Amino acid sequence: MDPFYCWKCGKQLLDEPLPLARLAECPGCGSQLHVCRMCEFFDTGVADACKEPVADRVIDKERANFCGYLRVSSREWVAQDTSMADQAKKDLDALFGAQSNSEATPASAESAELDELNRLFGDGPREN
Repeated sequence: MDPFYCWKCGKQLLDEPLPLARLAECPGCGSQLHVCRMCEFFDTGVADACKEPVADRVIDKERANFCGYLRVSSREWVAQDTSMADQAKKDLDALFGAQSNSEATPASAESAELDELNRLFGDGPREN
């Protein structure tokens, strides 16, 4: 039997019996294993990301499902590319002026917010 790996963390699953139980979980990260991302038929380049022509459509490819066509893939695990997501977060932080955790502590951030409120509405409470 070829070794297979968790789709999320890459841990080699040596003791996991096949066929995978629907509620099987990775001992490394706790992710569900009977998922489309663990299957030989999973391919993001085809319709519904599944090369099996008669399988029912599964919307969430990262949650356990009842697909009877699941064949555990022995592909070597490759970390997901999060560079686009990381760049988008940096762009949003730059757009809205957010500071990274290394630049500001919660106390200094709170102080800066208070300074901004005082600048906008005056230094003290208004009297009616």
